Amino acid sequence: MVAGKGWIALALTTFATWRPARVLLGAYLFGGVTMLQFHFQGIGVEVPAQVLSMLPYIATIVVLALISRNPAWIRANMPASLGKPFYPGS
Repeated sequence: MVAGKGWIALALTTFATWRPARVLLGAYLFGGVTMLQFHFQGIGVEVPAQVLSMLPYIATIVVLALISRNPAWIRANMPASLGKPFYPGS
């Protein structure tokens, strides 16, 4: 039903380091790449449709590769409880 967009949403959260303003910026970035795909198809760019469909995912991989170069920055900005088990009632 989501056609792989959930993976992009998870990447967006990591890209934004859990900050709402950065999530908005990243959503515009990834949404813009998706719209670029449709725009290229509409103007008749001679590229196979499969390659154009890959654009949002390629952009996601590039962004994740760029931000993963500095893992200390990601760890410094992540929520303190991320990855810790939750035990209700204790």
